[in-house]
Amino acid sequence: MKKVTQIDSAVTDEKLMQLLKDGNSQAFEVLYERYFDKLTWFAQQFTFELHAAEDIVQEVFMKLIERPQLFDTQKTFSTWIFTLVANRGRNYIRDHKNRQELLHKNSHEAITHIQPIFDYQKLTAELAKALQAMPEKDRSIFHLRFEQELPIKEIASITQIPEGTVKSSIFYLLKKLSQKLKDF
Repeated sequence: MKKVTQIDSAVTDEKLMQLLKDGNSQAFEVLYERYFDKLTWFAQQFTFELHAAEDIVQEVFMKLIERPQLFDTQKTFSTWIFTLVANRGRNYIRDHKNRQELLHKNSHEAITHIQPIFDYQKLTAELAKALQAMPEKDRSIFHLRFEQELPIKEIASITQIPEGTVKSSIFYLLKKLSQKLKDF
């Protein structure tokens, strides 16, 4: 890939993808900087493990650099890349579930890790626990809305559910979480 001197930080993601298709490696670096942390945080909602989430995001970025032509520059980049991560996250859940079933079949031992937690850590852990107990759709909506601060329309596109359903899901999700976290 060829490298261009400097890319303005105001360049849109879609334009960066066009530059990447044209062989500009700096465009990839800018996209990576913009999205790696956000996507890792989002992927953690599927994996509950930082390293696994980072692996998922790395895989997505590897696909991006190997085959940038898969992106339609007339579409919204953020929706597209979050959808790729969500799909890979769902695959991770499926694969992880299958591994767990095999482990459970082959051994009769249950392995659990309980770490001591303190005030803020306890709240964070309880929130994570409450989210983990919720359906995947609710977890995705929560993290897209409150962690990634994406608009309702974009969340609807990523999750492939109607905007009205996203809005009502957020309302009921917050209601459930407030009940589960009422001690805090």
